[in-house]
Amino acid sequence: MKKTYSIFILGLGFILGGCGASHWIKKGNQSYDAYAYADAVPNYKKALDKDGNNYQAKKKLADSYRLMNKPSQAEELYKDVVAMPENEAINHFHYGKVLMQRKKYTEAKKSFEEYSKAFPEDKVAKSLIEAAGNPQKFDSKMDTCAYELKLIPVSGLVTALGATPLNFGYVFAGEGAITEEAGKKGRNPYTGNAYMDMYFMKKDKAGKWSAPELLKGGANAEFHDAFPTFTPDGQTMYFTRTQQEGGKMKLNKENVSNLEILKASFVDGEWTNIESFVHNSPDFSNGHPALSADGKTMYFSSDRPGGYGATDMYMSKWNGTSWDAPVNLGPMINTAGREVMPHIGFDDKLYFSSDGHAGLGGLDIFSASQNGGSWSMPVNVKSPINSSDDDFSFTLDADGKIGNVTSSRSGVDMMYEVIYKELFIPVEVCLVDKESRKPASGLMVYATNKDNGQVDSTMAGSDGKAFFRLKGNFNYTINARSTAFLTNSFDLTTKDRSCAQVIKTCEENKLLEVEAPDFAKEYDIKDIYYDYNKWNIRKDAAVQLDKLVTLLENNPSFKIELGSHTDCRGSEEYNQKLSENRAQAVVKYCTLRDIDPKRLTYKGYGESVPKSSCVCETCTEEEWQKDRRTVFKLIK
Repeated sequence: MKKTYSIFILGLGFILGGCGASHWIKKGNQSYDAYAYADAVPNYKKALDKDGNNYQAKKKLADSYRLMNKPSQAEELYKDVVAMPENEAINHFHYGKVLMQRKKYTEAKKSFEEYSKAFPEDKVAKSLIEAAGNPQKFDSKMDTCAYELKLIPVSGLVTALGATPLNFGYVFAGEGAITEEAGKKGRNPYTGNAYMDMYFMKKDKAGKWSAPELLKGGANAEFHDAFPTFTPDGQTMYFTRTQQEGGKMKLNKENVSNLEILKASFVDGEWTNIESFVHNSPDFSNGHPALSADGKTMYFSSDRPGGYGATDMYMSKWNGTSWDAPVNLGPMINTAGREVMPHIGFDDKLYFSSDGHAGLGGLDIFSASQNGGSWSMPVNVKSPINSSDDDFSFTLDADGKIGNVTSSRSGVDMMYEVIYKELFIPVEVCLVDKESRKPASGLMVYATNKDNGQVDSTMAGSDGKAFFRLKGNFNYTINARSTAFLTNSFDLTTKDRSCAQVIKTCEENKLLEVEAPDFAKEYDIKDIYYDYNKWNIRKDAAVQLDKLVTLLENNPSFKIELGSHTDCRGSEEYNQKLSENRAQAVVKYCTLRDIDPKRLTYKGYGESVPKSSCVCETCTEEEWQKDRRTVFKLIK
């Protein structure tokens, strides 16, 4: 008996030990097809132990790691997969996405280009090629610096995501850890953690976050419950749940459990009276609801038929008794990729996440505005809100100063507090001598905010450079002032500029030019011409006179004498009076633009100083036009 038992055990061991790679691939595929990636991984590993060059095992292991958001493990495997003879084009796409997460943009671009050779019309791939080719547009080098992110501690939870403000705190979803004692009850095979439940937490006056508290009532069931949104009074919640029936996941004919939107009411401290959103279906998913400020419009994501991509954004209007049929937000918002997790911000903009619009990698957050029935082109909100990993569920409070974002940048989905901070842009202004082009120093340089009138000033150094830290998102006029030199000015904007990069005006061909005044010189105001027998300022002349006004504004310590000239036609007495009227018209033009009249004198020269050399009776109209002019001289 003892011997027989030993033979039986030996035989069983031989059978198990003799299982080839195909056996473990089959077991892995069963888990993979059920979205149980955490369970699939060890089976594919065993297959590779048997056959290290097995294409299916290596590809599926890479896919599993990618879907579990483990890009470093996935990258190593995809690198081998795309070099194998059995390689398929889609692997280049997935490899590129992983490389984007790893901030290896040059390699990612090449991988997307390889994929595009097989699918040249794929719009998502085109967008990703653009993004990988110009990561500075969104990456840390283009950090907006408008926000600071702080990790929110969530004791007892492995992940925390999808926060929505409520009662001076946040309602969010989290996964707990599965212990050996707990076995696999409540275990999410996708990640290996517990299924998501919804919690509440808030920060006290000292800045300490409370421990997460499970929502009371029926809002948390056996499987996933997440992504809440609330009516303005905070008494009704819409949220996302895995479709289930009788305590088990409800599977469709493809053996997939879809998501649905549910409604709950807050009664006696508990979330109860659970109701299904009228447009749910077992054939597709609805999820990630977000209500407008008045609670009358619901935005959500869905993979229902008729969309543009994997998941699209939809909206439904409350008509007083029920929710209207969902309307797709259209191709300006939706792509061939995924558009998910909407939120209506304090500024009435739609914030959502997408992997179909150009970004840093993974899901990036975008904003768009609605004008009438159309949406603006989505704008990437850039770093630090976005990273090369998945970033989603971006919310801001009523004044845009405090918010929340979920990101996998730490390796798992976690919530980060978003804190607005004053944005300042570093600016380096260059000053040069107008004649020698050498650096000009010792002048006071001014930056005048054209939007609010605030003025910043600093002294130019010996290297001819002046440095500012100007507030972001404003327009400025830059100029230098001196009692001994003439200077110019130029406009500069800090809108859409990065605090991580210095604006160097030299490199943008914007210079402050310093010029020693020549009191003997007659400065011709170019193209200040008059119609025959007229002294009114023509439209073409106004453009040039504005430059004179700017010069006077830039150099407030200088005075000028304006001189006006006529052509030779008419009597000398008449032309003298006409030239005085013309010079006086220029003075009036300047004083109406806030130039102190005490800085302006004028003189009419009549026809006594012609510019042309022709004899009056033989002059052409063009030569007479040259004689009808206005000039100025600097006065000490």
